[in-house]
Amino acid sequence: MYSIKKASNYIVASFLLTLCLISAPHSWAQTSKTKTKSVSFSYHSDKDADGSTRVKYKSKTNNFDIEYKGDITISNDDKDIIGISKGGYIEIRKSSFGNRRRIVIEANSNGQLTKSYYVGRSEKNYNSEGKAWLSEILPEVVRTTTIGAESRVQRFYSKGGASGVLTEISNIKSDYVKSTYFKLLIRNKLTTNELVSTIQKAGVEIKSDHYLSGILQENQKAFLANDKTVAAYIQATKTIQSDHYMTNVLKKVINDASINDDQMGSLLEISKDVKSDHYMTQILKEIMDKRTINAKNTVRIIELSKDIQSDHYKTVVLKKVIDKKSLPSDAYTAYMKTLEDVRSDHYSTEVIKKLLDSKFDGKTSSLSSLLDLVDQNISSDHYTMTIFKKLAKQRLSDDQLVVTLNAAKTIRSDHYLSQTLLAFSSSVNRASEKVKQAYKNTAKTINSDSYYGKAIKALN
Repeated sequence: MYSIKKASNYIVASFLLTLCLISAPHSWAQTSKTKTKSVSFSYHSDKDADGSTRVKYKSKTNNFDIEYKGDITISNDDKDIIGISKGGYIEIRKSSFGNRRRIVIEANSNGQLTKSYYVGRSEKNYNSEGKAWLSEILPEVVRTTTIGAESRVQRFYSKGGASGVLTEISNIKSDYVKSTYFKLLIRNKLTTNELVSTIQKAGVEIKSDHYLSGILQENQKAFLANDKTVAAYIQATKTIQSDHYMTNVLKKVINDASINDDQMGSLLEISKDVKSDHYMTQILKEIMDKRTINAKNTVRIIELSKDIQSDHYKTVVLKKVIDKKSLPSDAYTAYMKTLEDVRSDHYSTEVIKKLLDSKFDGKTSSLSSLLDLVDQNISSDHYTMTIFKKLAKQRLSDDQLVVTLNAAKTIRSDHYLSQTLLAFSSSVNRASEKVKQAYKNTAKTINSDSYYGKAIKALN
């Protein structure tokens, strides 16, 4: 009866502890899967104002509560605590089927350690029982918390370089703890090959986008030192699933003045994995706002904008390109191909008007491709007329005027067509006879005598 009651109390306590772990602030809960097995655990950590830290850890095989303060040094076999900074301490508590055990290790003002061991409320001999229990649980404690992380990283690095630390990181379950070990490792002066291995390992080992993006951003200078590390950096960044975190990483890269144009072009490839139109637009705008872009990267930006599905966001990028950069012939071609994908008459017109205001190159071939796009993409006679009126303000040659007037025949509304012709009448009156004839031929497609008469009267 007594054992049943104790078991019931344990179940209730476990349930309450689980609720606390779920609702507590500053906590991390994680499920990680590997090819061979699934490991599920919860890890919760709070740091008090006095510098002490409380950790609760629970898995299928183990659970314990830890409270500690100060820098803790672990023995080389990870089975004993051999040092704590002055005034520091560590307390490890574990309950299992009603059996409660606890170890308290404190450092006095001289750094000397006092070690105590308790079973239930009774203190037991540390050397005969507590030491054995600590050696049993400490390897898992240090691999599921950041306790002794700094000394452990330096120990593994001294023995086996970066690969030694990376091997140990593979044995750690928590992404939070793994990220701490990565950051401590990178403090060392790593060779290029070690940096590449470290970046690659981070991309494979850390499943949390939050922690991986943090490592990539905080160590960007080292990670983008040369082409080899850049390639590894790109590969690691591509493992980030969240568009939000990937955008944060890319924005940090974009704002790094030490990144040259070739590296920037390579890093732009990461953007292809961004699925959100909103975040893709943010990235491309950030590049155009913060960097001087060469012609090659201008083309890349335009090509990336082609993958944006939203007409609104695509228009934002296309208008920004016009604001920031002249369009060489290859960029202009890419620009027009992307503009073809804009299905909204409103947004297409907005882009074309801006193009005509600033970066239209004035070539007859460019004009013809623009007019073809207007014919294919814009169904509204109102928006078509708006574009033609904008064209009427351009300095067009006689040949270009003929091409434009002939294209105006696609306007079906007598009202809008007559308004279009009237907009061109001043230029036509100053032009050659062939231009006037083109004007008359287009006017003949107007069915209304009233609108036709207005258009013809405008000619000298």
